[in-house]
Amino acid sequence: MLAAPFPTLFSPLRIVGLTFANRIVMSAMSTHMVGPGGSVSPQQIAYYRERALGGTALITVEYACVSLEGKARDWQLVLDSPANIGGHIKLVEAIKDSGANASLQLHHAGRQTYPHYIGGRQPVAPSPVESKYFGPAAIARALTVAEIEGLIDSFAKSAKWAVEAGYDAIELHAAHGYLLGQFLSPLTNKRDDDWGGDFERRLRFPKAVIAAVKAAIGTHRPLIYRFSGDEFVPGGLTIEDTELIAPHLVAAGADALHVSAGIMDCMEFVIEPMSMPEGWRLYLSRRVKAKVDVPVITVGQVRLPSTAERALVAGDADLIALGRPLLVDPFWPAKARAGKVDDIRPCTSCNWCIGPAGKHRGVGCAENPRAGRELDAALSDFGKGRDAIVVGAGPGGIVAALLLDQAGFKVALHEARPSVGGGLIVSGTPPHKENLLLYLEYLERRLSSSKVTLHLNSRRTTEELCALKPAVAVMAIGSAPLLMEIDGIDAPTVHQAFDVLLGDDGVATRVQGQSVVVYGGGETGCETAEFLADRGARVLLVSRSPQAKLARSAERLYRKQLRERLGRNPNIAVIENSHIVRIEPDRVTIKGPDGSTSTHAASAVFIAQGRRPAAPPLDILESAGIRAACIGDANDIGRIGEAVADAYRVVMALEKRLDPVFVAC
Repeated sequence: MLAAPFPTLFSPLRIVGLTFANRIVMSAMSTHMVGPGGSVSPQQIAYYRERALGGTALITVEYACVSLEGKARDWQLVLDSPANIGGHIKLVEAIKDSGANASLQLHHAGRQTYPHYIGGRQPVAPSPVESKYFGPAAIARALTVAEIEGLIDSFAKSAKWAVEAGYDAIELHAAHGYLLGQFLSPLTNKRDDDWGGDFERRLRFPKAVIAAVKAAIGTHRPLIYRFSGDEFVPGGLTIEDTELIAPHLVAAGADALHVSAGIMDCMEFVIEPMSMPEGWRLYLSRRVKAKVDVPVITVGQVRLPSTAERALVAGDADLIALGRPLLVDPFWPAKARAGKVDDIRPCTSCNWCIGPAGKHRGVGCAENPRAGRELDAALSDFGKGRDAIVVGAGPGGIVAALLLDQAGFKVALHEARPSVGGGLIVSGTPPHKENLLLYLEYLERRLSSSKVTLHLNSRRTTEELCALKPAVAVMAIGSAPLLMEIDGIDAPTVHQAFDVLLGDDGVATRVQGQSVVVYGGGETGCETAEFLADRGARVLLVSRSPQAKLARSAERLYRKQLRERLGRNPNIAVIENSHIVRIEPDRVTIKGPDGSTSTHAASAVFIAQGRRPAAPPLDILESAGIRAACIGDANDIGRIGEAVADAYRVVMALEKRLDPVFVAC
């Protein structure tokens, strides 16, 4: 018999009265799918059920506020009374029936909220300290002693109701700068009374909440305390502080510690962008674990089962919490246990999942279009006996081909280039974005194991498709560059940044020691500048917009780090609010905001001035009796997640659109 591939990761563990089948915990993540009044919705039940079915030992249900003035979002679970217990009972039953233990995270936002989330009231906190993230409009008032004592009781009551709903464990959310953490941190607790002023008094509120909640849930049910091992802000808690704090939390009644990082003022440490390395947080849990005698959970940037196994063996932690990896692939644990690591859909930390928060829609994932849509019926084989053609093998085209194959179609996938990937290559080529290429490798493996017939170096015209008469045609042909009227734009020294990142233009191999110009301060322009500078070029980045708006469409946490890297790169200079008006073989002429012009050396010019949808004529296909759809950048310029979601939406809708196949019986 072959040895288990990850023996420690899939070994059991017992915390007080609860047995964990393995060492994998689902970290609490907001789904934005709550029902009326902060109740549990059917969508949430389906979402958590799917992740329990995937083999996770403990499912931690997203944060539930214990008091209405403690809501962090409009769309948050509320457990400030018994009114919502019924939904939690159904949710717990679904989780347990699917093979996992269930935990509920209890929470109060403190200063980290806006008045419009809490009925127009002013936020409350230990002290009126402004948050950089929320700004002066949301500055909190200091809690009174009576209010503090009332909140201790609120946490205990919510824990009691959670137990009545059947939860196996309770987690207190003191990480990321929320109320419990605000009392602990010298940055946010400026009180000078029984509840703040020195180390011992800052500890009093968290210790009191732990003791009250532990009394409410009983000694046989684990109480997990989640906190930030380092807040990563000046004046905030450091790992040296939390090493001192941890034993006090355990003495107060915490049965396990869950070590996260950061506060909302430095979100790049809370929800890291893809530039942060695998397992970078492990040192935090390792140092906390050395100070306590209870199990320690680590979380963040553990995407690979091998990383998780090494962390457990090395003593960095006792359990591994997975957040985004379970969003992208609920069956991560089952696949890892079976040794099918290549089948795990990889989390790239692209942070497309945090976008829905600002748009008030349910949770989503760039790579897993089913995330947040678990109530959707499974694809049937409605395409059996029918042909489908997909034109374009970028991420949207590949996903469309795979879904059509799953639906029983005989699928042909045509790609004009010699390899698949398209825009996914462009996105994954710049420095610090190589994680996106892991997704491309995954899609390539899925294609090779499917029945899809792949045709490379193959273009298909509308006329050819009409002649072939497939039942379905999906056009995923991408985008084209926006045309610009610049004197000299057609010179051989001018290149499209998109083509360079795609690998179709080999000029990047010849730029070392050269002075080059990138024209365009969007995400692609900034990334091209960094890409060329990494190859030894001296880069002048010319932006028509102010420097403060560089890469303004990029994911915000990645953008922050990208702009910081550009600012400290000695090989990149930026000219803002300016236009290129002439391109010559060895120089460019730039017009500044005051109308003056200047000339700059340039052995090559890279244009990054945006793209336009290719927009194929679907009406011709439809008139030929072909069900046709346009997805991804061919439909509307967007991100990888939009292309994948387009593919899913189109294929799911096809079953309703195709004419029925009648049988003669």
